[in-house]
Amino acid sequence: MASHVVIGTGPLQFFADPGATGLELSAINRIQTIYREHGFRTAAGEGGEPFGETFYPRSLFVAWQFRHRDALGQPDATLSQFAAQEQITSQFAQHVWETLTVDGPAFPMSEIVASWESLPSPTAETNLDDVRTSCGQIASSVLAWQRRLAGNTGDDEEAALLTHDNLRLTPSHSFRAIVDWEENATSGSVHLAVASASDKPINNAKVVWKDPRLRFSFENRTRSRYLPLRELVPAADATRLPFVAKSGADGANDLQTSGRIDLRIKFNVPKNAIAALLVVEADLQANGTSDDIVRCTVKDGFSEGDTAADTGEVSAILGRGKGDAFEAWKQGVVEFAQALPDVSQREPAPSDRDPIPWPFDGTYNSSERNEFHYTIKYHRDDDFFVRHMIDDQTRRKLDQAWFDLLTAFDYHDTYLQFIARKFDRKPATAASLTPEWVKSFPLEAQQLIEKLAANYSDAQAALRNAQAGHVQDAVRFADAAWRRKLTSEEGKKLQAFYTQIRQSQELDHADAIRALFVRILVAPEFLYRVERGSSGDSIEPLDQWELASRLSYFLWSSPPDEELRRAAERGELADDRVLESHVRRMLQDPKAKRFATEFFGQWFGFYRFPEHRGIDAERFPEFDENLKQSMYDESIAFFEHLVRENRPVSEILFADYAYLDQRLAKHYGIADGSLLQANIGRVENTRRFNRGGLLGLATIQTVTSAPLRTSAVKRGDWVLRRVLGTPVPPPPADAGSIPADDVATDGKTVRELLVAHRTDASCVNCHSRMDPLGFAMENFDPIGRWRDEYRDGQSIDAGGTLHDGTVVKGFDGLQKYLRDQLPSFYQTTCSKLIGYALGRSELLTDRLLAKQMMSDIERGGGFADLAVRVATSPQFKTKRGVHVSVSISEKTNAAK
Repeated sequence: MASHVVIGTGPLQFFADPGATGLELSAINRIQTIYREHGFRTAAGEGGEPFGETFYPRSLFVAWQFRHRDALGQPDATLSQFAAQEQITSQFAQHVWETLTVDGPAFPMSEIVASWESLPSPTAETNLDDVRTSCGQIASSVLAWQRRLAGNTGDDEEAALLTHDNLRLTPSHSFRAIVDWEENATSGSVHLAVASASDKPINNAKVVWKDPRLRFSFENRTRSRYLPLRELVPAADATRLPFVAKSGADGANDLQTSGRIDLRIKFNVPKNAIAALLVVEADLQANGTSDDIVRCTVKDGFSEGDTAADTGEVSAILGRGKGDAFEAWKQGVVEFAQALPDVSQREPAPSDRDPIPWPFDGTYNSSERNEFHYTIKYHRDDDFFVRHMIDDQTRRKLDQAWFDLLTAFDYHDTYLQFIARKFDRKPATAASLTPEWVKSFPLEAQQLIEKLAANYSDAQAALRNAQAGHVQDAVRFADAAWRRKLTSEEGKKLQAFYTQIRQSQELDHADAIRALFVRILVAPEFLYRVERGSSGDSIEPLDQWELASRLSYFLWSSPPDEELRRAAERGELADDRVLESHVRRMLQDPKAKRFATEFFGQWFGFYRFPEHRGIDAERFPEFDENLKQSMYDESIAFFEHLVRENRPVSEILFADYAYLDQRLAKHYGIADGSLLQANIGRVENTRRFNRGGLLGLATIQTVTSAPLRTSAVKRGDWVLRRVLGTPVPPPPADAGSIPADDVATDGKTVRELLVAHRTDASCVNCHSRMDPLGFAMENFDPIGRWRDEYRDGQSIDAGGTLHDGTVVKGFDGLQKYLRDQLPSFYQTTCSKLIGYALGRSELLTDRLLAKQMMSDIERGGGFADLAVRVATSPQFKTKRGVHVSVSISEKTNAAK
């Protein structure tokens, strides 16, 4: 457990993975959590899911409200107040406000500002939802401009993201696009599009699409040679297409378009072809306007999505990249990309989705970029997020997580080696950098090295500064692990242990902290729930910490939470009213599921049911891990509902509902379209399906069966012992047995074999009490399905007569019998709950408590009421001196 402590630059915490791996993965997890809670991403490659997509619409609406605060009747309202109402940070609201109100915005920001400024001023008739919708439309136009101006895209896994450093115009671009079509279609189509990428029209911009050609892939995994698109176009369409020359002439396969176009070209699909690769080069002609900046797009128009793999779409911006007009355009696009990006931060996780920093080759799938992702792995790119999305406290947590990530392995030294290889220099380490070594690199590399060295220095300082806090964190952990307030002396001893072990064994900080955790976790105070008794023979009250611990383990099977600890520290648990409030609070908490798991699972025998191996897998192949889990989930959800909703105790036996998922509902033969496969849901009126209540649970029917057949003996004994609290004596040593299968070789049924078995006078007394109750459940097969006959076709006789002459016939008859026996069931409930809460057998002195609990039940009280009764009882709130005698059963229970 100590190996799972995350020891970094922030407070100590635990993570699922141990050691340096846990530190690294924990840091990634923390970084991504902060990014997703406070940031946004409108697109990503490699299947990345967008998030935070409402930040722009909400911030635009905040800015509109602040602009018109007087007309809205809130003249004194601040931007931060409007931001808080829309659940965005004041930092982001301030940034968007300043962006929208800048003087003389350049293209394309001018388009966004104009749309926002055109939103109407509010009047008495203004519907704010309409304004929200308009803000959403403006946000969509922000996204549209981002896509329209994004850098060249074409790889299947790369998303089109606009960044300030990917605006490198060329007059031509080679496209490779995957083209799909409807299944069994005989024709497909490609779209060639040209649109302006600036605020100027492109009426005269000429683009030559050189030699568009297709290579088809077939079902048998073969591929064709490249075929000119012109040869695949139906004859009726060829005449309308702008091919440059007549067929057969030089350049005859080229197409030339002028101005803004969206040209759909239909082509014939060969038989058994399943996809095609389109290759074409787009060339912006020099005889157009020198200021022309256009986006050329190739797509099949068949799918929708964010990446080329989703859409079959690739695109590029073409231009001559010279002159004052281009520089003005570029500056405007850079400002737009920096002010309204489509991602507020890049991802921390090792992935080739994101580009690498300059001066390295950031071309997608280049060898240098791939090596960067394989070896260095991480590159922090969240300047916008840090400056505009989060407050100081969140920023500190984010910096700590990044320090932890980059110090979890030799990141800085690996990075320096990577730089040295690129510029053919001798490698150096971050701890041994010299000015001479740094100055031997080009200027841009020097800046990167200096930034890397500063980050290393800051990270090492943060690690050193965190050490004293880690020791205090460990002491606070001991306070929680030992389930009481540590004395001052205990705290000093733990701190001294850390200091001593660092000095005597020369351990580093991380190893010493882990040793300190081991010291805490092997202490008796953690391993045992200690309630120190007095040396006399008196009964004394528990102290507040012991009472808090006893209550928490009773209801949650875990140490007290912070709220219960505070109450213990203030001495409030001595007040029964406070104690009751905590009981009811705790049973409403999700951790009350542990009470349903532990108490009811142990009582009724389905504890750890997913590990049950008592059913023959060959006879019942459907009894797989998924079905077992569904059965177990049904039982836990049922009892958790009874506890959290404080339902009457009688509902354990007679509830007319069940908690099922589709898998289990199908197993039971129940059709309910509202159920989702992965989710469990409540189904009403289940009595008509012979379900509902304790005896309708498949877990119960399964744990009371034999591997190949049901067992009336086991089921009957289970009813008597677990439900009614009236167990029968164990069988004599020579009681014998019946066949393991439900179809005997002599043709006799299990019932007939048991009848013969009961002719023995030593067996009849017990079997006449058990067997009829077990046979009443015989319609349930060994894995809980309802049946009307055995495998050999013999009808099931689900009835019998008890030793007192009572006839019990089938599942309904068993339910009727149990209604008559409710006092016994209630008494068993009280006894089981008292024993579970106190960790011992019921004593004579518990009879008054049991009587009070019976009264609670008879008045309709539920499990929360019974838990309150137990928790406020003298038995629960006191402890006995070491000389107080205990019964043999108590000693046995304690030993367990």
